[in-house]
Amino acid sequence: MISPERTAQPDGGTPVPPAYHWLAHLRASRPLRILLLIGGLSVAVLLTATIHYIVSMRERELAGAERELSTLNLSLAEQTASATQSVDLVLTTIIDQLKTDGIATPEDYVRRMGGRDTYQMLRARISGLPQLDAVTMIAADGHLINFSRYYPIPPVNVSDRDYFAYLRDHDTDEPFISEPVRNRGNGSWTIYLARRISGPDGGFVGLVLGAIELSYFERIYKALQPDGDGSISLWRRDGILLARHPMMPDIGRAVGQRQFLTVLERAKSGVFLSAKGLNDGARLVATRALADYPLVVNVTRRLDAVLSEWRIQAWTIGAAGTAGIAALLLSLWALARQFSAYEAATWAMDAARRAVEGREQAEHALRQSQKMEAIGQLTGGVAHDFNNLLQAIGINLHVIDSRTEDERITGPARLALQAVERGATLTQHLLAFSRRQQLRPVPVDVAALVERVSRLLGRTLGQSVRIETEVAPDLWPAMIDPTQLEMAVLNLALNARDAMPGGGTLWILAGNRSVGAGPVLGMAAGDYVVLRVRDTGTGMPAEVQARAFEPFFTTKEVGRGTGLGLSMVHGLATQSGGGVELDSRQGLGTTVTLYLPRARQEADAPSVGSATPPAPETARPDATGIGEGCAVLLVDDEELVRSATAGYLEQAGFAVREAADAAAALSLLDHGFRPDVIVTDHMMPGMTGLEMARTLRARHDATPILMVTGYAEDLTSTAAAQEVELTVLSKPIEPSRLVRSIRDMAAVEG
Repeated sequence: MISPERTAQPDGGTPVPPAYHWLAHLRASRPLRILLLIGGLSVAVLLTATIHYIVSMRERELAGAERELSTLNLSLAEQTASATQSVDLVLTTIIDQLKTDGIATPEDYVRRMGGRDTYQMLRARISGLPQLDAVTMIAADGHLINFSRYYPIPPVNVSDRDYFAYLRDHDTDEPFISEPVRNRGNGSWTIYLARRISGPDGGFVGLVLGAIELSYFERIYKALQPDGDGSISLWRRDGILLARHPMMPDIGRAVGQRQFLTVLERAKSGVFLSAKGLNDGARLVATRALADYPLVVNVTRRLDAVLSEWRIQAWTIGAAGTAGIAALLLSLWALARQFSAYEAATWAMDAARRAVEGREQAEHALRQSQKMEAIGQLTGGVAHDFNNLLQAIGINLHVIDSRTEDERITGPARLALQAVERGATLTQHLLAFSRRQQLRPVPVDVAALVERVSRLLGRTLGQSVRIETEVAPDLWPAMIDPTQLEMAVLNLALNARDAMPGGGTLWILAGNRSVGAGPVLGMAAGDYVVLRVRDTGTGMPAEVQARAFEPFFTTKEVGRGTGLGLSMVHGLATQSGGGVELDSRQGLGTTVTLYLPRARQEADAPSVGSATPPAPETARPDATGIGEGCAVLLVDDEELVRSATAGYLEQAGFAVREAADAAAALSLLDHGFRPDVIVTDHMMPGMTGLEMARTLRARHDATPILMVTGYAEDLTSTAAAQEVELTVLSKPIEPSRLVRSIRDMAAVEG
């Protein structure tokens, strides 16, 4: 069973994970990569914005809490300072009164301040001050002089207390805050605000002491604390805890990290985060030192409580951001899948379109090939029949020319013979297009041929056309009929000249090319010599290109072309086993490319001459009596050709027997007729001339056979022709040549 995470290969091989297909598709699709990049950036932006907003909210929450704590801390510090200052004011008032009364020595202080009236004065001073528990006057030796709480006073000495020792030894006007002292009776805590009484000479006279109930501050702090997660504490400047709400059992001791002392070294107040509170987790602490007293007020809140609302909002926003990112990723995934499906559909449509276009091109090529094949068969048949007609006309004209010396008759006859020759040339072009002309392919040095033709064209095309040649080094020899190839290049050059009425450049280029397994122009795979003829002429529109190789199709005016030049080039290339390619654009010129099969042996030295066919013979031959003593069997299904040929041969002295087809000829031979030479057509109803020759050779009949055909096919190259050993001539043939060929064959046989 195949895992759902993996995709089976069509060939049954190892399953490939879908991620592999996605990665392959991602590498192949640039738009998909851009889409994923944009999506990834969008996710990153959304994630960054969410985190930034949550962090900003936390910072705002902390800043708001800091402002609230600082405000509350300032208010509490002011109240604490006011309460302490009220007590201090009572003490300073008493000291001022002592100075006014002239008390300057310890003795005067003890003597004058020990009475009941002083006790009453002290009682009056503390009334209305709930924080002030008692006021005490202390002598220079540490014993109590008077006490606002009761009278007479007990025999108590406080010389061992911190405030007494400090003020005794320091001549200062600053108040002193004592360490907290716990009442053994009710367990309450008290601190003492003490001031030194100095004489005029600065000597120590004694102390005046105010007892401040710390529970007073605890009650104030409890009333002012807005939240149950906070705390308010009062500290001495040396880090001793004096009071706190909520209450703690550590009053009077230096507890905790006391980070506020470090903060107060740099400023009078500040807000900081304490990683570890007195008895619980991290706290936000606002601290402030009183200006005139060595006291510090701290206000704190637990960090968890400060950030509780932020934490809810952060979770809400985080969840919303996560949902948004998930939705974006889901949308991106769906969009990527949709885009991938769209691209796959587009690729499929493109592949289908290319397949349809390829099929249409193949169908068009097939139709074009079928059309060209049909036209070729038609033109071949027309050329065959036309050659028969030209043969009959030509022989009769020769007969007329040979039977009179009257110039009034021979002159028109010779003009008519010239027309017959032109007609023969025309049929040769038709046969070339239909690939039924007689070719003699040999290894050809194309480079030498290009050089030779370019020199000839330099004299033919005129100075308005510049000729450029370019031949690849180590050019292969081509297997082609050199005469027909020269005629093809000349035809292309003349067409190029006509396409450049104002002059231009003609390039003749030659190079090597190997065609692989994918055939080009219907050619087989192999090595080819590529011969290009390019011009800078007017070019052809598409509809003209489509018909350019059709015979008799021309865009030239009447009398300037037959429309057979390109068709002859097409027939030469295809019949030789190569191909031809036409590339033309209006205003940009035309390029005709010939693919010529590579010859496997080196080319022979080129013959000197030109591709121009020799001029037809116009001199009257003297064939009278040449055929005496020679019997000829003439086989032809065309009565006009057969009768005219028989008449001319009889005039030349041959003994001629006629047969309308191969069956009639074989019948004559079966009945004892023994000709010296058999002259026969090839294409005849029933049995072709080649089949008749094969039948005769099968009978061991060695009579020489001269085949005269209107197709001009190279029958000698076929296996059957090689078996029967015959000679082939093309129609129309000059009667004198026919007579000499028969005579020569009869002489060889004899």
